Amino acid sequence: MINKSLFLSACLFLSATVFAQKGKVQSAWRSLSDYESTLNDKPDTSYLMKANRNIDLALADETTKNLAKTHAYKARIMYYVYQYNLKQETKKLEGTINDKNARAEAAYGNAPTKEFEAASNSLEAIKVIDPKYFQTILEIIKGGSGASASDDDLKLSNVAMQLKLESSNIAVGKYKIKQFDQAADFFYKSAALNLLLAEKIDTSGYYNACISAQKAKNTSKMIEYNKKMIDLNIATPYNYQTIYDAKLTSKDQEGALQYLNLGRKAFPNDVYLMNRETEIFLQKGDQQKALENLQAAVAKDPNNAQLELVLGNVYDNLANPKGATGKDTTKPAGYDETVMKAAEHYQKAIDLKPSNQDSYFNALYNLGALYNNYGGTLYNKAMEKVTISQLAKTQKDIEAKSMEYYKKAIPYLEQALSIRADDKSSMVALRKLYLLTGNEAKGKEMDEKLKKQ
Repeated sequence: MINKSLFLSACLFLSATVFAQKGKVQSAWRSLSDYESTLNDKPDTSYLMKANRNIDLALADETTKNLAKTHAYKARIMYYVYQYNLKQETKKLEGTINDKNARAEAAYGNAPTKEFEAASNSLEAIKVIDPKYFQTILEIIKGGSGASASDDDLKLSNVAMQLKLESSNIAVGKYKIKQFDQAADFFYKSAALNLLLAEKIDTSGYYNACISAQKAKNTSKMIEYNKKMIDLNIATPYNYQTIYDAKLTSKDQEGALQYLNLGRKAFPNDVYLMNRETEIFLQKGDQQKALENLQAAVAKDPNNAQLELVLGNVYDNLANPKGATGKDTTKPAGYDETVMKAAEHYQKAIDLKPSNQDSYFNALYNLGALYNNYGGTLYNKAMEKVTISQLAKTQKDIEAKSMEYYKKAIPYLEQALSIRADDKSSMVALRKLYLLTGNEAKGKEMDEKLKKQ
């Protein structure tokens, strides 16, 4: 008999506890409704604070924390708290910003967003807890079942639509005051809410999130937000480029190469991705693959001086290969043709005149050095085949051919020196060429300059 009474008492206590916790949800609703009734006159925030205290108690309890109704009230309460803070911020700015739109942007940028994010999170929780109820809210937003909806459902759908709209306003406000990290989050949230509530992919929202993350120099967000665009099949070459650069910054070379390869497959004609791949081929010494990429890039961008310079450099390296120690190795078959190809592209780079002075200097110096080296190679190759009996007869002809290229080299090296007046390599090459071509005065002049180095 005693045991039965104890059991009965325990059941009564449990029922009372559950009822008490559900009472917190009901109390939150009552205070929320009281607050909403004051919105058209003078909002009484004491109701709002009471609603917030009760809904937090309900969310802390196991029996009510996973009810869709609990999160529906939480979303409305948190949105109203955010709205109150936003209005206070707007009033604060009335004396300093006269333009209404500029004032609104500044208020959105400055107002605290903790409650806004809590409201947004509650919406997402409703979808997980009760997908059927969430679908009802979506139908109201789309205008499909508003006539049969309850007052609470209509109020929640209105808050949901406001969250979708204002997330973009907050993002723009944060961007304007250069809080790029938070701007990135809210552009992303705006796009996510569009997907959640309108079931549409907001390409511009995701893109603006990527741009803001880049301005914030937030590597992890750059990777996350750009990856989202790839996952949603709305990527551009920019998304792959950004992830590639961000992963390199994070010292994740393997990950960088993975996204570079994915980008090249998705956008095989994109010059930026092609150039990054070319750099890797060059670093690995795979000149032929680099050459193929560069030729394709030049075909698409024929007036790019930098591409012409790199292409000339690749042909130069192919014509004048070096071993592991940096010493010259055997010249390839088709050496003469390869040298002329290098000269052709160096000349195009010079004609296009890169805006970057270092690139312009390199184009001039490289072409001068190419002609100088070619003249020396021609002389050495020809002399190897000459017998002692033929030497007197043919040496002048051989020297004349070499001299042609020595003379060609001089003006390019002189122009290079005019850009970088203290460049020792240009001075050494010019001193030698002046003396070889019989210009002893200039040779001596260059020797004096070198002594002052």
